[in-house]
Amino acid sequence: MSDSTPQPPEALKIIYKSYQKASIDALAGDPDILDFSKDQQYIGHPKVRLGRKLDGAVLEKAFALFSGSNRGYYDAEPKELVSYEHDCVSDLANPKHKTNIHLHHVVPYDNLSTNLEGDVTGHGTSQDLSFFNIDPFSSLNLLPINPDIHKPLSIAQFLNRKLRWMTLGGQYDWTKKVYPTEVPPEFPKDVAALIRSIFPLLRPEAAIVNIYSPGDTLSIHRDVSESSDAGLVSISIGCDAIFIAGLEDPSSKEIKHAVVRLRSGDAVYMTGPSRFAWHGVPQILANTCPWWLSAWPAGIKVPEAALQEDSRFEAWRGWMANKRINLNVRQMTE
Repeated sequence: MSDSTPQPPEALKIIYKSYQKASIDALAGDPDILDFSKDQQYIGHPKVRLGRKLDGAVLEKAFALFSGSNRGYYDAEPKELVSYEHDCVSDLANPKHKTNIHLHHVVPYDNLSTNLEGDVTGHGTSQDLSFFNIDPFSSLNLLPINPDIHKPLSIAQFLNRKLRWMTLGGQYDWTKKVYPTEVPPEFPKDVAALIRSIFPLLRPEAAIVNIYSPGDTLSIHRDVSESSDAGLVSISIGCDAIFIAGLEDPSSKEIKHAVVRLRSGDAVYMTGPSRFAWHGVPQILANTCPWWLSAWPAGIKVPEAALQEDSRFEAWRGWMANKRINLNVRQMTE
């Protein structure tokens, strides 16, 4: 689809800016923000209608396959908590999946682990393929492609602040605003299976993984580079975010919009007319990451736990505590 209206409506920009400047207390008390952790209060709400209900057994099976575990849900007060390490760690370590860092720096894939059983093209042990294997105080640097313009980055700078996005599958060209014509890297099978099990009408072909910190924003935009009008799926992990989406009524020019507080685990499915809606993230809310995720990539310390805790990523404990990771999945072609 070509974007005949490259600039968002002025009214929506004003709404976006108001939430960008809003305090935490103001956001908490704003009646216009939809918060689906309180889902019962939205029955009959003028801006919300029930789309469909997903059977809990279907979701549990999908999550079990994704995590590689047959464990069911935990009791309210578990005695043992297991921290799953998913291959998203190794997806970042795959040079076929480009990041914003690749534009100006050389990413040191050869230094990911001292005990690889293969290489970073996917033939090694997946648990070893991680930048979190490198000590945050390591002397290893990411060297600039042009040292006259950019400075080297330490591993801590790379993972803590400079890494902003990664592409999976179709490698979108952010300069030309197109998908390259060559055959893209394979989309991660486990992520695709999880998405298809919950959103069967979407064929996952490309994804953008955004990494946010408090203070970061996502400007209002529309996703129009795909030749398919299949829905977009956006999954939030970590800190809460304020999300705004809106459409302009072609007749009245009225802006119909919604403001949502997205929490960890929430999924936004933009389909039908909303597929090409304007949307953005004016604010990331600090210190809102769920407690059970805040230690990631290290495990959760539970005194009564019967399992020996994996200490490989201990030096990076708490990396996730003030991060929001957003997985935005789309279908490129019909």
